[in-house]
Amino acid sequence: MTVTWRGALSYALTVTLLSWLTGAAVDLVWQAVGGSLRTWVSTWVGDPWSAVFIVVAAATLTMTRRLTAPLPVWRVPLIDGFAYLAVLLVCAGLSSWTAGDEAPADSAFVVAILALFSLQLPSAWLLSAWRARHLETVLTRSGIRSASARLTER
Repeated sequence: MTVTWRGALSYALTVTLLSWLTGAAVDLVWQAVGGSLRTWVSTWVGDPWSAVFIVVAAATLTMTRRLTAPLPVWRVPLIDGFAYLAVLLVCAGLSSWTAGDEAPADSAFVVAILALFSLQLPSAWLLSAWRARHLETVLTRSGIRSASARLTER
């Protein structure tokens, strides 16, 4: 059995967009309380790297779900959470590197810590766990269920 393209894409878009929107909304509240909405706009809406992150994260999660065998539900958030975090770190590192930062790796990890505080990463993990239960699967060409597919049904 394997996950359908439609199921993998739906899963990836749900996890990516809703977790990004959660992080943006929580950070908007923080910035509104602090009185600096201009920082929020430049970070979340005005930064082209936000769009790059959304596209790359959705593509990565789609390919991860499509190319890996159906896993037990508890393992999906572990694997996909790592992939989401890796994409976040790479995009944040490249963004700070192109801006001329002398320590782009440090800036990338600061962004990851902020993603924890803004609930972007926790919401990605929770959405991944929720959507993993609703993935569409189909039989492989041989029509035989794999051992990992049988574990998923449990």
